Amino acid sequence: MIDVIDDDVADDDTSSTDDDGLADIPPWTRPCAAPRYWPLSIRSLTRPVIVHFRGPDEEPVARDALRFLEDAWALEIDELGFTEPPPDGGACGPDDAFDVFLWKGNIGCYVDIASESIVTAWGGRPSFMLLDPWGPYGGDLLPSLVGHEFHHASQAADDWYEIGVSFEMSATYIEEMFDFPCAECVADFQAHPDWSLLRYDNYRTWFMYGAALYLHGLRDAYFGGEDDFLAEVWRRSRNDPDPFSNEPDYVDAIDALLGERTGANFLDSVVTFARWRWYAGSRDDGAHFRAWTDDKNQIPFLPEADLAPTQRVRTDATQLRIRPAPMMLGSAYIEIRRGALDPAAVAVAVGGPGDESARVAAQIIPGDGADGDVLNLDAHPVIDLAVGESKVLVLTVLPVGAFEADALTDRRYNLTLRMTPEEPAP
Repeated sequence: MIDVIDDDVADDDTSSTDDDGLADIPPWTRPCAAPRYWPLSIRSLTRPVIVHFRGPDEEPVARDALRFLEDAWALEIDELGFTEPPPDGGACGPDDAFDVFLWKGNIGCYVDIASESIVTAWGGRPSFMLLDPWGPYGGDLLPSLVGHEFHHASQAADDWYEIGVSFEMSATYIEEMFDFPCAECVADFQAHPDWSLLRYDNYRTWFMYGAALYLHGLRDAYFGGEDDFLAEVWRRSRNDPDPFSNEPDYVDAIDALLGERTGANFLDSVVTFARWRWYAGSRDDGAHFRAWTDDKNQIPFLPEADLAPTQRVRTDATQLRIRPAPMMLGSAYIEIRRGALDPAAVAVAVGGPGDESARVAAQIIPGDGADGDVLNLDAHPVIDLAVGESKVLVLTVLPVGAFEADALTDRRYNLTLRMTPEEPAP
């Protein structure tokens, strides 16, 4: 349900005009401060949302965008329980409604705060959205684009001062509910298991987006396959009492929610996920990540996202340096294969990380458990293999003591693996 409005808004800008008599938009323009460039609007009659556009020829696309916004609101706010964008007090657009601007040719699509005003006790911000539905993320991708960007507006309502990766990780998780999972995002994430799970790479790769796979792992390993856990994570991320402190942060929120519902903690989930992500791609066994597909192309999503092992060794190897060296919350995957003349069992010992503030968690895949076993490196663990069999040793760098997400760096931790022939377990 929509209503077309001629805003008839003027300002002091005297820019040149294009062939349609519309003022050219300088590339640095902030839409909220220059409403004259968007003289027409379509307002939802069911949600506090208004879409601003340039001319009558753009109206069909504006109607589509508004429809997708109403769908996003229904799913994200009404069904999943995320926080709705707060009223902006007229700081953007003609009233309190959430404003969306269509800018053909801008290509960049984003959500930003509408003003510096803090409108909730925890630091929630009013925001606006800019879309280019004619660009590379328009067309069939427009519903998922709108779903992704609208989630950023909800994030602004909860905590605009979070760790960088949290914004794209969460928004991509939501985006995947609109029929277009980002296969290249997860593939990029899976290509860098040595990087920190929470690494912010300043948009140089798709890694931060593909980190949504971790949220899929949380959902399926700890929260019974239900998607609404993420809204609770963002609510628990609200800053208290200082709205600028980022305390509690995203990791604190995950840690608290896991503890309350499952008795686990954030670092437990990192270790579990290091094992689970091995079962994506061609190793998907149907017992881990919940299956989902691209409905338009009927292409299974997870098989697009194999995790590449970092090293392959035989059981006759004695010692090797792990390459690439993992970051904090990053992992190394070492495939150990037994040849015909190799030892039938090896004891493993890990050297490093050479820092009292870091430790190493070790796991073996497959193990006696459903998807692998956690190894006690202090107890001289032994790995048995049949001739031609291989197993994967997973080494994950974890902090000793409390983990502070805001202090995360790209530091790498040097690890070595020593394998000593042993008699097979009886």
